[in-house]
Amino acid sequence: MKGKLLPLSGLLLTSLFINTMKAQEYQPIGIQSGFNADVIANGVGAASTSTSTDVDGVSYAFISRDFQLTSSSTALTYGLPISGNFTSAVASTPGLTYQLASYSSNNSLRLEASGDSGTLIFATPLKAISLYMLATGGSGACTVDVTVNFTDNTTQTLSGNSIADWYGGTNYAIQGIGRINLNNNVLESGSGTNPRLYQIPLAIDAANQNKEIQSVTVTKSGTGGIPNIFAFSADAFNPCLAPTNISATTTPTSATVNWTASASNPSSGYQYYYSTSPTPPTTTTNPSGSVAAGTTSVTLDNLTTGQTYYFWIRSNCGGSSYGFWKSQSFTTGEVPVTFTLGDINTEYVGDNNPTNTSTSSCPGTLTVNVPTGYKIKSTKVSYTMTAQSGAWMSEQRSLLVCTTNGTAETDVAAGVSSNAGTYSYNRSDLTLANGLTGAVNFELRAWRKWGGENLGCDASYNKVNDGSWKVTVILEPLNLSTNEAKAEKKIAAFPNPFTDVLRIEKSENVKRATLTDLSGVTVKVIDKPSSTLQLDGIKTGVYILSLNLKDGSVQTQKVIKK
Repeated sequence: MKGKLLPLSGLLLTSLFINTMKAQEYQPIGIQSGFNADVIANGVGAASTSTSTDVDGVSYAFISRDFQLTSSSTALTYGLPISGNFTSAVASTPGLTYQLASYSSNNSLRLEASGDSGTLIFATPLKAISLYMLATGGSGACTVDVTVNFTDNTTQTLSGNSIADWYGGTNYAIQGIGRINLNNNVLESGSGTNPRLYQIPLAIDAANQNKEIQSVTVTKSGTGGIPNIFAFSADAFNPCLAPTNISATTTPTSATVNWTASASNPSSGYQYYYSTSPTPPTTTTNPSGSVAAGTTSVTLDNLTTGQTYYFWIRSNCGGSSYGFWKSQSFTTGEVPVTFTLGDINTEYVGDNNPTNTSTSSCPGTLTVNVPTGYKIKSTKVSYTMTAQSGAWMSEQRSLLVCTTNGTAETDVAAGVSSNAGTYSYNRSDLTLANGLTGAVNFELRAWRKWGGENLGCDASYNKVNDGSWKVTVILEPLNLSTNEAKAEKKIAAFPNPFTDVLRIEKSENVKRATLTDLSGVTVKVIDKPSSTLQLDGIKTGVYILSLNLKDGSVQTQKVIKK
């Protein structure tokens, strides 16, 4: 049997498409003041010139990715992100982000001796269900007490919070960021896994969740390493609770969005907003519509086939009390098909790296039926593979092929990590089946680089998990006939440019008129418009007018408001 292979980089293709946004309201917290040390080397020059001290008491500091000893030094492939902003790696808080302080000023609350303390003042007080402290221990694990200070002068103390040493600890928010010796400028990459910054959860008592937090005081308790506190984020509190479990089902030209009612059962129902732009609404954004209390779904008609829409919903608790906007994205005209006939075997290939022309003796197969009148605009695929019995996830190889036209993905996908476990694969915007109609066939070819050489096709070492392989095709209408295309040109909006009134020809054929700005934000939606659109409240600028016609087609025109 062949020996283990080192993990191969560069073959992983993961284009993760996240549909359902987080249920929590995670917010990074700006720190107004309180940091007492600069422990992150950045820019060009010796590390000691851009730091004030070290992290660990023995001359090691963090580095930013823009650090260079000289202007001709090789750019770093590790380090803290230049922007100071990153998403936490902790799985239990998906979407939680942190914002580090400037690397050119104090960016750490460093507490060297037992009893040392400091207070970080929030730039904007906020209410929270939980705080999340970003910290690390230099030269060993350590413990801190945290006192949360509210604007009403009350406090809550959370004692004995453990912070792991910056090498090798668990529950890290970011890892593999490297470090530098301030005495000799020797860089250490940390082998891609060290050093680390850790996420420490701090639960706010229910009685305090409706109070605004003004600051936190952190005190080193006991001996051990040197605590370094870098940032805070929060799961923000709002007494007007949000709906949950937002989902969408689509047809080629419509979508029905469903949700689970919020626990507080808002007295005035829910407001919703949707757009083709991912730019979220703010507290002052005019909603696209609303539904009454007790209603937990809404149907959106006259949508463009194959278009991705972003939908937000918030609770309306009456008066001026609104919940946080929560979001779900969907694409109209999606047809998903899932393979449910059992685990898909992998074929042993050993030292031979499969390519996008390689075949498999044991592929999984499925068929997607494209509805009459439509063709495939793009394809998405998702699945999981499990490595076991001594196999590694990095030994997984897989490829999606459309056997109807003989087209495969450009690259073979590979897992990552030198250990066993389940790896998730998600890719979107694939063009391998574009333009196809009717019954379209796909194969998922899967291979393993190690395990059971004499077994050939087998699931003992690496496999595609039953029920995880899903192919989703996004539809678009077949091309219009010449006569239909000519008919489209007969509807126009005028005058253009216009001042306050825009007129539509043949408005009796129009189901909905939608005005969006050039960033994709919906400005105005008018159902069953008359021949005259009153747009006096619209700002001067260039807009896109979309007309959803009663025959199911959509026309767009650029219009200018003077």
